[in-house]
Amino acid sequence: MNSQTSICNLALAYLGQPAISSLDQDNEQARWLKLFYNPVRDEVLRTHDWGFAAAQKALTLIQPPTSSQGEFLYKYPADALFIRCVFSQNAPQTPVPFEQRFDADRNMRLLSTPAVRAVARYTRRITDETQYDPAFVKCFALALACDCALALTGDVDLSARLQQKYTLCLEEARRTNMTETWVRSPQTDAFSEVR
Repeated sequence: MNSQTSICNLALAYLGQPAISSLDQDNEQARWLKLFYNPVRDEVLRTHDWGFAAAQKALTLIQPPTSSQGEFLYKYPADALFIRCVFSQNAPQTPVPFEQRFDADRNMRLLSTPAVRAVARYTRRITDETQYDPAFVKCFALALACDCALALTGDVDLSARLQQKYTLCLEEARRTNMTETWVRSPQTDAFSEVR
């Protein structure tokens, strides 16, 4: 079963470093991994439309079009890392243009779009490692190793080799993920694999 520690130990194995028992350990490996873990996870989630992290949600309308602006303003989904597309409930097969904004007066991220009753398909931030696809775990561990390589080993060549391996692994994961069928759960708005 995947855990933070198992993913970090996979990254350390790619680096030829000893395993850790926890990210709270008082050693250099744990400190660097803890620093990079969340940003790298989110970055790898954003790089691809991973089926296990896909979600679809009707957006919450914040403001209808005004005379000075012909766009609807919707609340940005709180769990969204990357909006893949926006469409109207009336035309789910037709993506519409959208723009992401930050509204300082409301102190929130918004989506601006001409779509009436807009729905977003997006990648969610997933922090529960048990939900991760095996291909994602490998990509994540390689990216984590790549980002920690110079700090932990000082080996520029190793960092470059890991970057190349990560790129190839991500391409393979994308091909594999595209051949799987995912179905949206109406209860959670998340997608699950059909086998």
